[in-house]
Amino acid sequence: MTPRASCPHVRGGWDAHGGGARSAPQPVAGRSRRWATLGLTLILPALVAVPPVAVAQEQVEGNRYTNGRYGMQIDKPANWYFITAGTVIELARKVAGARPAPDADPVKTAGFAVIVSKVPILGRDFDPQVVVLVQETDAVPTDLVAACEKLRSGMTEPETVRAPQRIEIDGQPAVRLDFLGYVDGVAVRAGALCTFRNRRAYFAVAQALVTDFDGETAAFDAILQSFRVK
Repeated sequence: MTPRASCPHVRGGWDAHGGGARSAPQPVAGRSRRWATLGLTLILPALVAVPPVAVAQEQVEGNRYTNGRYGMQIDKPANWYFITAGTVIELARKVAGARPAPDADPVKTAGFAVIVSKVPILGRDFDPQVVVLVQETDAVPTDLVAACEKLRSGMTEPETVRAPQRIEIDGQPAVRLDFLGYVDGVAVRAGALCTFRNRRAYFAVAQALVTDFDGETAAFDAILQSFRVK
């Protein structure tokens, strides 16, 4: 979860409650690097390795991540890494010297559930990764494609690579999006799966530099095809 944002990049963070910007935690003074991805912006120590932190709702077993509270799972290639919401929140808390909130929900706090990253490092920009964002919405969408496209924000000069495709994930209506654009002047390519369960949106986005994306297609496809919402 190290690269910089692909498309839903929002400075100041991605609000899991309402989809708007919110203040990002700033646990580090001195040398640090902004880590941003898919609408999330955090201030974290540069180049920090992050072994997964176990949180009750999050389980990492081998190459599979599951989240019981949010009813989702996703797999990774054997040589990739999971960086969970609990890991990021715990790291930010320790760096800031803050105490954990009782019964804190790391997914709500971070705005995402898990990042499947090609590298186990926070701080590098635009390394290939798949991020699973979770957002509570005000209503069940009547137009699934339009609702999913709204989750894709933050790029400049966005361009659709392929028209949205209606698919299914575990029997539920879903949408596949393929697009590219610029983030802070850098060309980024992304492919995403989007589905809703009642008023909760799930958005799994694979992203990399435009120059790197094609080389990661097989890994990205395997990761996205493993995504399940139960």
